[in-house]
Amino acid sequence: MASHVERGQARPFGRLSLQYFDYSVVIPNKVSMARDQLANDRNFLVFFRYACTLVILGFTMLVNFRLPSGGGSTTDPESDWFVTMPFGYSFIALGAILFVYSLTRYFRTQRALIEEVHDIEAGWLSYLFMVVLASFIVAVSIYSMVRSFSYLKPSNPT
Repeated sequence: MASHVERGQARPFGRLSLQYFDYSVVIPNKVSMARDQLANDRNFLVFFRYACTLVILGFTMLVNFRLPSGGGSTTDPESDWFVTMPFGYSFIALGAILFVYSLTRYFRTQRALIEEVHDIEAGWLSYLFMVVLASFIVAVSIYSMVRSFSYLKPSNPT
């Protein structure tokens, strides 16, 4: 029993009504076009995950998240607010900037793939951003390590 729709001619339901809203571009798969498009998608998702991590880290610092300590601390945890608040807002801002950068990079690369142009970036902006971000994370880590030592009670030798 043969069907009236041959292979490759089937149309999904509702396709005719949605074709005006479809902005996808169909381009021929020359050489490595599909591989490059998938790599572009993968890079965007990595940047997006990293941006979300930075934003979540910033909000975690803003809500003053602390793990319970075994002993009573002598310093007031509210004194950290003047330090954690700028760091929290900074991480949120870095996450937002990274998200905008990832969107612009994704669409710029997609346009270059459509036009079959190979855009080779020198990468100085990416390197500068990563150096600033890494130094910021190292500074926060050193500060938190020094602050954690101040929460420890000195042992009484008597």
